[in-house]
Amino acid sequence: MQPYYVLPPAVTIAVGVALIAIVLSFAPASRSRTFFVSMLGGLVLWGVAVLGMRLSTEPSTALRWNQWTPVAIYIMFLFFFRFSREYTHAHDGSRLLTAAYVGLLVLAVAAPAGLLMESLRIEDYGYAPVAGPLAMPAGAAGIILLLAGVRTLVRRYRVSSSDEEKTRLLYVVVAAVLPLVGALLDIATNLPPMGIWTSLLFCIVCSIALLRYRLLDVPQVARRILTYLLLGVMVAVPYVVTVLTIQSIFGARLEGLWSYVVTILFMAVFLRPLYAAAQELVDRLFYHERYDALRALEQFGRDAQHEVDLDVLSCRLTRLVTEALHATRTCLFLPAENTAALQLMSCDGVEPLPQSGSFSRRSALVRWMADHPEILAHRMLDIEPQLQSLSSKDRLLLNDLETNILVPVTSASGHLSGLLILAGKRSNRQYSREDRRLLEALGRQMAISLDNARLYNDAVRGRHDLERWLDGMDDSVVIVDNDRIIRFLNRSARVHLGVSVGEPCWTVLGTGQSCTHCSLAEAWSGEAGSVRLSRRVGDRDYEVVAAQLLNPDGERSLISVLRDITERNRFEEELQRSREQLRELAIHQESVREDERAGIARELHDELGQLLTALKMDISWLSRHLDSIPPDQMRDKLAGMIALTDTSVSAVQRMSSQLRPGILDDLGLVAALEWLARDFQQRSGIQCIAEVDNTLDISGPRATVLFRICQESLTNVSRHAQASQVTVSLGRRDFDVVLRVTDNGRGISSEEMEDPRSYGVMGMRERARAFGGRVTISGAPGEGTTVEATLPLEGTD
Repeated sequence: MQPYYVLPPAVTIAVGVALIAIVLSFAPASRSRTFFVSMLGGLVLWGVAVLGMRLSTEPSTALRWNQWTPVAIYIMFLFFFRFSREYTHAHDGSRLLTAAYVGLLVLAVAAPAGLLMESLRIEDYGYAPVAGPLAMPAGAAGIILLLAGVRTLVRRYRVSSSDEEKTRLLYVVVAAVLPLVGALLDIATNLPPMGIWTSLLFCIVCSIALLRYRLLDVPQVARRILTYLLLGVMVAVPYVVTVLTIQSIFGARLEGLWSYVVTILFMAVFLRPLYAAAQELVDRLFYHERYDALRALEQFGRDAQHEVDLDVLSCRLTRLVTEALHATRTCLFLPAENTAALQLMSCDGVEPLPQSGSFSRRSALVRWMADHPEILAHRMLDIEPQLQSLSSKDRLLLNDLETNILVPVTSASGHLSGLLILAGKRSNRQYSREDRRLLEALGRQMAISLDNARLYNDAVRGRHDLERWLDGMDDSVVIVDNDRIIRFLNRSARVHLGVSVGEPCWTVLGTGQSCTHCSLAEAWSGEAGSVRLSRRVGDRDYEVVAAQLLNPDGERSLISVLRDITERNRFEEELQRSREQLRELAIHQESVREDERAGIARELHDELGQLLTALKMDISWLSRHLDSIPPDQMRDKLAGMIALTDTSVSAVQRMSSQLRPGILDDLGLVAALEWLARDFQQRSGIQCIAEVDNTLDISGPRATVLFRICQESLTNVSRHAQASQVTVSLGRRDFDVVLRVTDNGRGISSEEMEDPRSYGVMGMRERARAFGGRVTISGAPGEGTTVEATLPLEGTD
């Protein structure tokens, strides 16, 4: 059996397994990775089936291996379709996916039955498969899955705005089509086996997509390993030719398993020099002539993560660039804190530093570098029209620095974070394209490092600003570190809590020992975000809000804001009492209404009912004696009936006025108050004086409210005041109408004014509040009482 017949599937298996190992080891876990690995698994199974067939000496054994080849190809196409949908976030094709899995089950059953591969024929190169009855339908199903996946990737290709992503998608599409072409050639033609070769090409194309275009976000180390693997395969090609030559010379003496062992040992021993050359080639492929420089850059990247001093960081940067690119001089300009300029922070190779080491933000050079974030050669200063207006000061500084190129240090957001100026090389050579690419990468890395340092310094300043702002808050603020030690107290906390910085946090509660169970444990863990609770500290009630706080050094602490809610709790209690009073008032008013209804019913029955009964009896008597009654008796009887009718009408009018005086609707509030004063004086015997502004025209609900307040006030005077005189006044004050009822009685105490059982007072206040007004009661024991109701005039509220 010829090595060239066995070697392709073996290499395919090795490369496929290596790709699977690299992807599983280095690519981030995702569903895309899972389906990509499954697709590679199908490829490996294909290679295993082909290798098993080609290693078999018995046709029946070879046929059993070959029968599983279509299943492996189908698995590869199926998971290519799954990978394309997941990678592009497509949501269509669910029915096709279900049918595909059903098809896989059918193929798994049909393969051992010989329905996919019926037999094998012997050709000059080895075994050639003979398709079974289900081979074409299975091939068509696989092609459909492949084309569906390609269609999904092409749709993504059309909408993508990234050139790198488009190239990546193109490589994946080309890689997927290659095994299909090989499989079709193997099934439909008598050509030598091509499928396994196209599978090997599939591995190479996928490797390029992983290596160069970052498919699945494989990191640089893994891409480098993959490069070594591909170069190893390429290096092995000459040795394959050597092995074939040896095989042709020694013939049958190399048949058997031991011949492959000898071949592998031969390749392992003699490939070592070529692998050393391959390693150098990889270094040049990745880093060209800057391998040492990039190692220094990596070291700088590690060091810069923990360096926050801009001066130290700047010195490291300039020294690194000088050593990496063999520059005679490197200078770094960074934004100054207090001026709108780029200030010279560090210069390697210049002693002493120039005196005028700054560029104004408004200078033509800085504006140009901000608008054109790319490396600028010094000679372009005399070519670009916008740079020809550069000031003599800036030109002098550039000349003093012997400027060769200017490198913008640009942040990810496109903001100019600094300016790197390099003089010429020590070798007097020009900076190459590779040097410029290295400087661009370095500029980005520098921007990140400098921004991190600035962010840390800004965080420190922000923390100080936060503490100054917290110091002006009325709430008490306490910041505690991980050791439960107080690290910050604002002014309010120092005054009201009586603790000091450096004390344990439990001293805030006035205890001398740590808490058995910390009520802020959830806040310390960070799982609950912020925690809100209420605590009593001393004789005050506090509402506490606590949350984690990230310190500039990365450590976490706990910030707690304590708001004094003692007064708020008192107000809430008063509000609750008011609600209880309102509820009792509603019950009282309902009771009063029932009493009024009972009184009206009693008056209707006892008085009006008796009058109407008497009138009915007279009418009945008159109807019986109408023909026989003398005229004089008739007149007397009618006169009595008229008197009864008048009495009934008077009773109805009296009861109606008690419910609502008609004068209030007919003549208005002024006349109604005057009538109420007269009626009160007649009923109570207390002198009542009405002083009203006759020019006021108040009607509607406001008139009713004021009338009822006056009525209730006079009722209270008659019941409780023990007064001999009361004055009712109605007038105008600015945009309000003011009703005042003043008596000369015994007065009122503060306890009586706040008595929750004073339902009349509560009712007056609620009536006034409904119209945006208010009722105030003033007085003192022995000095009389004044009830004043104020309502906005209609149209002003």
